[in-house]
Amino acid sequence: MQQKIKEQLLNVSVSLCKELEKAVLLFYYQDVGLDCDGIKDIGSDIKKIIVLRESEDIDLKELKDVGNVISVPSIKISRINKVKLALMIALSSGLLKMDETVVCLLGRADGQVDSLFCIDMASENEFLFSARDVKLESDIKGEIFEKLLSIALDLASMGREGRVIGTIFMLGDAEKVMSYSRQMIFNPFKGYAENERNILMNDLSDTLKEYSLLDGAIVIDGGGVIVSAGAYLASPVSVGDLPKGLGSRHIAAASMTASTNAVAIVVSASTGDVSIFKKGKMIMRIERSS
Repeated sequence: MQQKIKEQLLNVSVSLCKELEKAVLLFYYQDVGLDCDGIKDIGSDIKKIIVLRESEDIDLKELKDVGNVISVPSIKISRINKVKLALMIALSSGLLKMDETVVCLLGRADGQVDSLFCIDMASENEFLFSARDVKLESDIKGEIFEKLLSIALDLASMGREGRVIGTIFMLGDAEKVMSYSRQMIFNPFKGYAENERNILMNDLSDTLKEYSLLDGAIVIDGGGVIVSAGAYLASPVSVGDLPKGLGSRHIAAASMTASTNAVAIVVSASTGDVSIFKKGKMIMRIERSS
């Protein structure tokens, strides 16, 4: 029965992509249970975005020969959040456009496909609060955003040293962010060379998680260089029209992104949700899996 469902959903998704204009087939590699030959059989005329979990040991070169590949954190999240996460990263990396329609296949980690979503990006408002705002500023590298989002989701899922963690990552427009900030503690990154505090040149994931225990925000420039930790954000702009129930971190993140071209990624200590802010608005929330 499960195999029949999988085959039917795959056939429907391929048919939709052929019938719709500017369609994209997006699927989690492990969920669909197709090898590279199986993906190739779908047809080269269909644009494909393959979502790979970071823990999967796959030959990337071979996979990239049959479709576009994006990587997401290996955490347990709901179907809806899997869609949100994949769309966000695909948009920020430039692989997905706002005038495209996404046919999204999802399933269980054992390769049993059981869900199909068809999403018109131009009018979507459920999976992305404000999809048009997902495009990053020119000074922010897509891989830096993806790395920080991965770290934030890990913190939301696992915490740190047995503790639930809440923190803010401010990404991009670092000089202006720092002009509206003050240090709550001595800046632990002061005095280090840029290459020693670049999150891509050195794997500083554990370092960032450790300093997320401090009060205040972690500020990172668009190229991935950590500028400061323990920074108190004091934007001169106040914002309204935010979802109810948000705390001081979210308000500070929204205010700072309204004053600068930075993007803020906030981990909530109370809910474990990860929220992303740009231009004073929350553009996405990924809820912690229960």
